[in-house]
Amino acid sequence: MGAIVALVALGAGTSGIAAASSGSASSVTAAGRAGGAKVPEPVQVLDIKATEYSFEITPDPSAGLQPGWTLLKFHNIGSEAHQAMFAQLKDGVDLAELSAAGAGDSSGASAIAFVNMVGGVSYIGAGQDTTAMVNLVPGIALAMCYVPNADGVAHALLGMTKLLTVAAPSGDAAPAAAKPRHKKLVGTIELAKDGYQIPENLRKGWYHVKNTDSLLHEMALLRLGKALPAKQTKTLVEDLAANKATKVTTEALGGIGATAAGFDGYLYLDLPKGDYLAVDFMPDPGVPRPHMLDGYYARFSI
Repeated sequence: MGAIVALVALGAGTSGIAAASSGSASSVTAAGRAGGAKVPEPVQVLDIKATEYSFEITPDPSAGLQPGWTLLKFHNIGSEAHQAMFAQLKDGVDLAELSAAGAGDSSGASAIAFVNMVGGVSYIGAGQDTTAMVNLVPGIALAMCYVPNADGVAHALLGMTKLLTVAAPSGDAAPAAAKPRHKKLVGTIELAKDGYQIPENLRKGWYHVKNTDSLLHEMALLRLGKALPAKQTKTLVEDLAANKATKVTTEALGGIGATAAGFDGYLYLDLPKGDYLAVDFMPDPGVPRPHMLDGYYARFSI
């Protein structure tokens, strides 16, 4: 990776859900049923291993990636939490411009206006694996980890980025990727204006995640050591936003990476029973304040 990319940082067996509440109007609803829809067949599969502070991607993407739905198999083999969020440069933006905007800004707020965030994997703890799908279009893309270290510096500013070129194959068609069999969708999760819209039964399987708001959002899933009342949840959210040690035990289990307004992605979930908090670490362009401080979070139990 060159210096330009290293400067870019942007914002990281089940039963029925028993209860949900949030600071916004997030809700648990039966409306998220998939109705027999299927997960798109991926054009390629990327195996991503994350550690401090780099990505190892197989197959090597230096030869270029095909446009289309891309299956991400993410493995955190490091000792810190990591994520792999994908951004694509907007038309007319070059890397130098993006680098200048993002330099030194661990919130990512200064650079968001220059890219389309297209999803990926939200932050997940050491030793954990997760799976998602992103839709890549021709152009320059970045895979990056926005999770901050103990000093509050985003891992992307420490070199945890990967520059990717997405282009339609020229000449002979590229060999087909090994394509796993995908079952039907089991539900839909909406990143809505009024908060997360989550199916009332988060059973094992694939979910279509859609951002129907006008703002950028992500959904990071944290398993809690215990159920929390509203006041303690608010304190936890404030501590998470400030990168402080929390009084409540949390386990990062992934989720969907930052997804711009009008974009969508797919997420595979297999969450163990427990109490959960879904949070949005993303800010608005130019305003380094995560949305969860404005109430974009939700509690639920499985």
